[in-house]
Amino acid sequence: MEQEAAEVTTEDLDQMRKGNDVQREPMSVLLRHLLAEQPGQNKRQLVARLQRMGLSGLTTTDVNRALYANAASFAHDGATPPRWRLATGAGHDFAAVLAAAATALPKCYRGKEPRAWQIEALAAWRAQGRRGVVEAVTGTGKTTVGVLAAAAAVDAGERVLVLVPGRELLDQWHDVLRHALPGVRVGRFGDGHGDSLYDHSILVAIVHSAARYPMLPLGTAGLLVADEVHRYGAPTFAYALEPGFGARLGLTATYARGDNGLVEHLEPYFGRVVAGCSYERGLTDEILAPFRVGFLGVHFTPDEQERHDEYDERARALRRRLTFDHGCPEEPFGEFIGAVNRLSEGSAADPRTRDARNYLTAFSKRRQVLAECRSKQEALASLALVFATADRGLVFSETKVSAEQAADVLRWNGVLAEAFTSDLQPDDRKDCLTRFKKGHVKVLAGPRLLDEGIDVPQAEVGVVMAGSRSKRQMIQRMGRVIRPKEDGRPATFIVLYVSGTGEDPDNGAHEDFREQLLDVAQDIVDFGPDTSGADLLEWYRKGRLSI
Repeated sequence: MEQEAAEVTTEDLDQMRKGNDVQREPMSVLLRHLLAEQPGQNKRQLVARLQRMGLSGLTTTDVNRALYANAASFAHDGATPPRWRLATGAGHDFAAVLAAAATALPKCYRGKEPRAWQIEALAAWRAQGRRGVVEAVTGTGKTTVGVLAAAAAVDAGERVLVLVPGRELLDQWHDVLRHALPGVRVGRFGDGHGDSLYDHSILVAIVHSAARYPMLPLGTAGLLVADEVHRYGAPTFAYALEPGFGARLGLTATYARGDNGLVEHLEPYFGRVVAGCSYERGLTDEILAPFRVGFLGVHFTPDEQERHDEYDERARALRRRLTFDHGCPEEPFGEFIGAVNRLSEGSAADPRTRDARNYLTAFSKRRQVLAECRSKQEALASLALVFATADRGLVFSETKVSAEQAADVLRWNGVLAEAFTSDLQPDDRKDCLTRFKKGHVKVLAGPRLLDEGIDVPQAEVGVVMAGSRSKRQMIQRMGRVIRPKEDGRPATFIVLYVSGTGEDPDNGAHEDFREQLLDVAQDIVDFGPDTSGADLLEWYRKGRLSI
């Protein structure tokens, strides 16, 4: 039946219902059938049709989740309610995807049983000629898709290069591959390791090391897997994207960058997003814990306000000069800041260099004032009772100084907390994570080190001390706390921001992130500056009582 699924008509579906086969079909498969035959149906029409087929307990929420969870397969017209159709290419690829999904697991694979979305994603990638990007929110298991692809390539006699951004992921991928593929030689390159694909079937390499040397032996068929693929749009990292690898798989939480690297380097090499796992799909498949989000605004002290406004005014004036007088691109911001960094490397006698350096200084000082705002430390202190009641928690800061301050604040308020920063040696980081895992430390506070790559043991509460305009960064941070909990309780995610600044949602901060959460979060609350610790604890406990 699966091989012919793309040709199934409404009459066939009715026959499936009579044989009770429809109960065993994934929701996305049934929706594909219905929309292939009759595009333009809204969620209510689709629910009615599915209910007539025998899915009597189905709701519009169930259908909505399945539609939004498979963005590579379904598209809508933006109407209210949206009218749905198959995404471009989805109908053509459907039979191939189903056929590929039926393929047995690779022979050398000994890992855990893959989740449904992982099998579907691998099948969709194969259907696209083994090129494309899998976009999955943090916590849903995109690494397994890469491991399965690597295992299949090894079975076919190919060599596999896995690119990672840093040493933490170098070791994590190496460990995962060795456990899942016990009979395969897996090596490492970078951070003191010098293995190669000449005598290893799989090589995990740090991207800045791989970019300096050719990795794939001449005349050898190969697969390149790029973890955190969005990172490799920078010109220097793009040198690691060797054309000799015929099969190419990118893995990311969000396939986006703040510059032109996606268009110039990544899309020409990997292609488009072919599959993934959204919040909706993760919740539907119970891969992610339900979650609640709070936004807590605070105010500057008069002195902080004065310093922030001074740096902000200076940065804005210099940005105008850099774009209008010195030719820096106005947008996207990543292209602008890249041009400014290049100008800053010139001669101090050059007015362009002076303006670039002064802008970077003002930009950094403004960020520092926001990161180390006293009221944020006081707000964190008011959350001490939440952290004390919760199992474990994470605090995401912008700088090492603010991470250390956050850990100090929590310790002063009776919570066992440690700063987790790049100053720690690798063995000390492992020891810190072990203490956290065993409950000897309740809270880790860290800057961007916690955003990507670190395999943080399960945490229940996450607090963001410095707001980010990057949707990808917010998704990665929230993914650290929304792993399913044993007792089914929801995760709690709280974002601190300074009112009236670039962090303020009223000024456009987190707009894309909030929009993505509207249909999936159990609760989204905006707390004012006068919110007490008792109020926050009551909100947190209310969420725990809802299980």
